[in-house]
Amino acid sequence: MHKDGAIRRNIPEPLEPSDRAILRELHNNGRATTAELAAVANISESACFRRLKKLEDSGVIQNYTVRINPAAVGMNIVAIVSIGLANQSDDEVVKFEKAVAKIPEILECSLLTGTPDYLLRVAVSDLEGLERLYATVLRRLPGVSRFSSNLVLRSVVSKINLPV
Repeated sequence: MHKDGAIRRNIPEPLEPSDRAILRELHNNGRATTAELAAVANISESACFRRLKKLEDSGVIQNYTVRINPAAVGMNIVAIVSIGLANQSDDEVVKFEKAVAKIPEILECSLLTGTPDYLLRVAVSDLEGLERLYATVLRRLPGVSRFSSNLVLRSVVSKINLPV
C-alpha cells in the first residue's frame, strides 16, 4: 500500500515532450548522436544524455537494433502460422513458449485471445525450407494440435515505430 493508504498501481510516468522528441528521432535514426537528439528535442546535450539514460533504465527503450531485409539475406519466404494447442495448461504453455523461443526461423510469436492460440511470423529461404520447418519443427512443438499458414506476398505496412 502507498503511504496515503491507496494501492499503488504500476503506472508509468508520463513522457515529457523532450522524451517524445528523442523517441521519434530514434525511430527515424537509430544511430543518432546525443548532440543530434538534443537538437531535435531542443535541450542541452547533458540533459539529453540524462533523459536518454532514464528512458533506458525505466524500460521505455528496450534495446537498439537494426532491421534487415529478409530477402536481402536469402530469407525469401515469410509466412504467418496459426497454432492451436491441445490444451492451455500452464505447463503446456510454458513448454510451447520455451520451445518456440529457440527456433531461429520464428521471428515473432504472439499469444492471442480466441482462436488460434498463437500467431507466428516465420522466415525461410524457400518453399522447401518452409516444408522442412513444418515437418521437422512446427509439427513437433509441445502441445500443438493444429496449425495452418499463409504466405506473405508483400508487406503493405511494417512498423516497429510506436506513435509517440
